[in-house]
Amino acid sequence: MRKSVKRAVVIGTTLAVAGVASAAWASWIANGDGTASAKAGTAQELTTNVVTTDATLYPGVTGDSTISINTPNPYPVKVTSIVWNPTDGVQATPVDGKTCGNTGVYFGDFSQNNIGSNGVLSGLDLEIGKGTSAQFTLPSSVHMIDNSEDGCQGATFSIKVHVSGVSNAS
Repeated sequence: MRKSVKRAVVIGTTLAVAGVASAAWASWIANGDGTASAKAGTAQELTTNVVTTDATLYPGVTGDSTISINTPNPYPVKVTSIVWNPTDGVQATPVDGKTCGNTGVYFGDFSQNNIGSNGVLSGLDLEIGKGTSAQFTLPSSVHMIDNSEDGCQGATFSIKVHVSGVSNAS
């Protein structure tokens, strides 16, 4: 074989080996930069029917109330507090022919005494499934003081409240 042909074969073989080696090296290393993204949903407000008394109240007595809470959220919710603003008052639906302007009914935690918790039920653990409603009985949460009007006898009381909760997704 001639020298020039041998030289060409050696150079060609060297280039081929180098090309294969660099291709093999390149197939193992792959880098890049970019940005991953996701969009958070927006929490929807919980809705309630007003709290209604679930007890036969009379002056000086504490009773339970009932509340129905709805969550339109696609995740379960844990209600942690229910707050009544005393300036909202308590609405009464009196028995026909009677009036009940001064209900004397208050909302809060009356489990310890007749003074209550100034309209706040906190530390609650009321669970509502995703996109559903649930009804809860709130023990010792309404109290009728001694100066309720006589026209409030037999009345049904409704109490406007604000409900707070957190995601209960696991």
